[in-house]
Amino acid sequence: MPLIRATDEAGRREPCREGSPTMSSPSIDRAREEIDAAWLRSDADGITEHLAEDAVLMPPHDTKKVGRQLINTWLRGFFEHYRMTDLAMPERELTMTGDWAIERSLYEWTLRPKDGSAPMQDQANWIGIWRRDRDGTWSEACGMWNSTRPLPNA
Repeated sequence: MPLIRATDEAGRREPCREGSPTMSSPSIDRAREEIDAAWLRSDADGITEHLAEDAVLMPPHDTKKVGRQLINTWLRGFFEHYRMTDLAMPERELTMTGDWAIERSLYEWTLRPKDGSAPMQDQANWIGIWRRDRDGTWSEACGMWNSTRPLPNA
C-alpha cells in the first residue's frame, strides 16, 4: 500500500526541512509501509520489529503497553479476536528534528471479528514518535491513536 503524502496547494512535494512538516523519510516510510502491511497479515512480529525495545503503545480504551515484547503480546491477543481487512492512510505528515520524528496520520480501517459478528469500520487519528538509534536506523518509540467516530449511544 503506497503512502499518501502531503503536498502543497499546487500538488508538489515540499522539500524536507528540519522542524517542519515533510513528505517523507525513506527509512521511516519503508518501516510504516511494512508495519501497515503486517496489520493486514495479523503479524505481530512484523509490526513490532520496527519498534524500539522500550517502545510505548497507548491504544484507546486500554492501559499503555511498555516494551516491544509486551506490545507484541497485546497484538497477538488482539489478532486472536480480529482481522484487519482494509487499511488506508488518507492523511500523513512527518516532522523531523535531529534524531526525532513525529508522524501525524489519519487512518481508516475495517476490522472483522473472528466470531463472525458484523465488521467494524473506524477512522482514527494516529501519532507516532520515531527515534534514530545510534546505528542510524529509525525505530518507533511511541504510538497512540483515538477514533474520530462518536461513541455508540452518545
